[in-house]
Amino acid sequence: MLEPIASAEAVLFPDEKELGVVLIDIGGGTTDMALFRDGAIWHTAILPLGGDHITNDVAVGLRTPMADAEDLKKRYGCALTSMVPAEETVDVPSVGGRKARQLSRQVLSEIIQPRVEEIVTLVARELTRAGFQDAATAGVVVTGGSLDHGGLARAGRGDLRSAGAPRRARRHRGPGRRGAQPDPRHRGGAGAARRPPAGWGRRAGGYQRPRIPGPHWPATGRMVR
Repeated sequence: MLEPIASAEAVLFPDEKELGVVLIDIGGGTTDMALFRDGAIWHTAILPLGGDHITNDVAVGLRTPMADAEDLKKRYGCALTSMVPAEETVDVPSVGGRKARQLSRQVLSEIIQPRVEEIVTLVARELTRAGFQDAATAGVVVTGGSLDHGGLARAGRGDLRSAGAPRRARRHRGPGRRGAQPDPRHRGGAGAARRPPAGWGRRAGGYQRPRIPGPHWPATGRMVR
């Protein structure tokens, strides 16, 4: 299953896909984007930037090991510097056995924000290139393994406006059990689990396996609840 479709099953509402919405799924090495409208997928693209690039930026900018850069990004990262209080600090491990340093958390945010804005700019350019800059009436939904940065939904919003793309970018937890907040990294798998395999028919209470007689398949269908 195409990754954006799987993620959409987990985080998008049917009315959003009907009205028009852009899904931005930020992965490790790439970012998948998909435009849904009239209940169907209209356009997809894979952008060559993702969370690993942000981690590398942090490692180089703060001169810290990659593993520590990933931890700093996840625990203290913010994609919008203006949201970070000036007095907040973080302990940054050094390389070569040197002592850890204490730096302003705003410094970390100043490293993360430009890369996030670059990703959003690429999305806006792709929408414009494909001629769909005005198609996403319901706005933009951001998900993926690199979602856990404060301000991610607001960063780069100006780029979307300047490209004529949707004027709202937001984080979105999506439908699910009350109180359930799945890890963003697992939403693609959760969406794939929600979507029935090709050939399965819907029935009240679940899905029916297609009838394919043979040594490994029973001739009668089985209800999956």
